[in-house]
Amino acid sequence: MNAYLRLLIEVSSLLPLATLAYTLQAYYYYLERCLISFTYINAVKLQLFYECVPTTCKMPVYCGTNYDSTNKIWSGPEQKVFYNYDLTLGEAIVEQLQLNPDKVVQIMDSTGEQVKAKDLLMNSKNIVRNFVAMGLKRGDVVGLYASNTTHLSAVMLAAWLTGLCTHAAYEGCDKDELKIIFDLSKPKIIFCDLENSYKAQAANEELNLKAKIYLMHSSIDARLPSVTELLDVKEHLPDMALGPKPMLSRFPCFPLNGGDTAVILCSSGTTGPPKGVLCSHQALLNRYAFQTFTANSVGFTFSSMYWMSGLFVLKETLLKGGLRIITNQPFSPEYFLHLIERYKITHVIANPSQLAELCLKPNNLANIAKRMNSIDTIIGGGSKVLPIVAKQMLKLLKSENQYKRFVVAYGVSEFGVFSYNYTGQLDTEGLLAPNLRVRVVDRSENPLGPNGQGELQCWSPYKWLGYLNNPIATQKCLTDKWFRTGDIGYFDEEGCLHICSRLGDVFKSNNIQIYPEKVENILMKLRGVQECCVFGQPDLIKTNLVACAVVKTKDSEGENLNEAKIYRFVEEELPAVYHTIQI
Repeated sequence: MNAYLRLLIEVSSLLPLATLAYTLQAYYYYLERCLISFTYINAVKLQLFYECVPTTCKMPVYCGTNYDSTNKIWSGPEQKVFYNYDLTLGEAIVEQLQLNPDKVVQIMDSTGEQVKAKDLLMNSKNIVRNFVAMGLKRGDVVGLYASNTTHLSAVMLAAWLTGLCTHAAYEGCDKDELKIIFDLSKPKIIFCDLENSYKAQAANEELNLKAKIYLMHSSIDARLPSVTELLDVKEHLPDMALGPKPMLSRFPCFPLNGGDTAVILCSSGTTGPPKGVLCSHQALLNRYAFQTFTANSVGFTFSSMYWMSGLFVLKETLLKGGLRIITNQPFSPEYFLHLIERYKITHVIANPSQLAELCLKPNNLANIAKRMNSIDTIIGGGSKVLPIVAKQMLKLLKSENQYKRFVVAYGVSEFGVFSYNYTGQLDTEGLLAPNLRVRVVDRSENPLGPNGQGELQCWSPYKWLGYLNNPIATQKCLTDKWFRTGDIGYFDEEGCLHICSRLGDVFKSNNIQIYPEKVENILMKLRGVQECCVFGQPDLIKTNLVACAVVKTKDSEGENLNEAKIYRFVEEELPAVYHTIQI
């Protein structure tokens, strides 16, 4: 901490609130990233700093691109790592929650349930005790197969405080896909929704995991225990305190550090099943999506914990002391606008399909813009944001009196957010995130200069732990210290990143990864199919429609095969995301 900031701490009680707020604007970003260090110095005054900075003031944005022409390497802005390497994600969140225990940090729109910081702390503490009583140990995996519900944040925080890893499956995936995901991590305990509990039980049995399964909400029709049973401690269990150091040493996570695994994410993959991406505490603490989020901000996404966007909104609202709105209801433009108006949401991550539905179909853009008046930042990511969508979103958020942003973000599961487009320039992924280095190479691994199109490779100071139980895939993705993204792109003369395509044959439809080989293998079982090819058909709303070309056999079965039979077969054999396949 520099001398000027030390002085601010000492005289903060003497400054008028408005003066302090404007003075701190220049230091906002530094304060934001110094959270844990400041907590130990003066928690009360730090909270004052957060609360006096207006949510809508024009904050600095940290992204940019510097080019080293000698080595042909592009670099993002240099930024200090403010979270101590010994610190874990759970410990950092506990420190923040204790600053304002009576503040509401989460609201579930579907039920109206509100969670205060102190309630989240108490629930997490009791779940930790129950985890310990079950015999769960550091490094064990907690499987998630659930939508956003009230107690999911307590489960995740408790997992991190116990030293466990969380591994989430997409709540809409089928049993076979669930088996692939959980066969990677072999969770010792699984949390699921009532609606998909039978698939969780079947996968658990067929994989012989012997995992305990809990429902994320109570139901009189359920035959499984509920997470609410873990919120109570019915017997004497190991005591642990939620307090400042050294009391944090009583949590089982204390021996861990920033280099240990906190979360396992499912990779996008390129030609085969998803891999388990090991995300360290250090990486999650120091990588972020929102650059202007404060304790006065309200965050939201429709994404569950399966998605990087869902994980980032959860951990950033908790680390910054803001409010998070959750729902288990599906997206619709009207419902989205209703949530923004009702809760004065300021920060959102949405996928391109949702953004396209919001801004391309309606005629009354002026009314939509008015209903989005509270927005500070909307980030569009997960797949390519088309220029026409970005242009409409920029119109919606245009304001003369308020600093609003529509940001196109590009990221990979292994490294988080890669670049931000804050410039408003269409058809680019923008400038690099802090502390990131990138090079573009041709097929012979020769580095390319500006406008040279090749594979993007990146380096980050935050530890990447590789793929779970897959050293071959991990090594294949690394070239010396560089990570191979599998994405094809280039940098222009101004340092803006452009993504052109991906290596491999995987594509996205409605933000869901589609693996053509999987669909083709299923369709080849249908009598009358001689050959088939599954591919993405570009679409403004869905990004891609799942399309399929079929060659029929030259016999009676081929003659009797038609589109209706193929559609019925797909509906019987594949999850709902494939049911709109175009033949």
